[in-house]
Amino acid sequence: MRLARVAAGVLVGAVVLGDCSSKEPANDTLPSASASPTAVSDAPPPLGPPDLPMPVEAREQTPAGADAFLRYYMDVYNAAETSLDPTYMDQLSQDCETCDRLIQNIRQDAGSGYSYEGGTATVTSVSTPLVRELTAETAFSMDQTPLTVRNEQGVDVPELSAPAASLDCGAILYWSRSDSTWIFSQWDVN
Repeated sequence: MRLARVAAGVLVGAVVLGDCSSKEPANDTLPSASASPTAVSDAPPPLGPPDLPMPVEAREQTPAGADAFLRYYMDVYNAAETSLDPTYMDQLSQDCETCDRLIQNIRQDAGSGYSYEGGTATVTSVSTPLVRELTAETAFSMDQTPLTVRNEQGVDVPELSAPAASLDCGAILYWSRSDSTWIFSQWDVN
């Protein structure tokens, strides 16, 4: 949306496995070794819009996964501007002031009956993300096409519109163990 005018920043376990203390005989009701196992999917539940599902590589806790997630989030941002529904941006960010401001702007504009033309964000470069346990930090550049916001009568709303912009940004991502995905926790726009 009006990303060119939004600049903000927000700062952003061990599993203990115990051994059994005594040996117990196996339960008589357990299936035999020859019984066929029940198929259990290790795939995490899908995230993102049904027509724009999160790619598998964006759900890896690696530098490449963080890069893929960042690029995917920008696709979700573009979809939110097109549909005026930021639900999935909200799903994939937490305590991110810039994300929250963009989400709020889209919701307010949708509630006012506004429409958007343009404003498409394109990631032009991403530095190799620095992954430390549950966080990833990266710098990225993006271009955004001009955005025209129109009211219900189709009249331009210049104070909400924005010119084309080339932006240098920074991001901090947080790894969500429960969802097996990165979450945007800080997006700085310079």
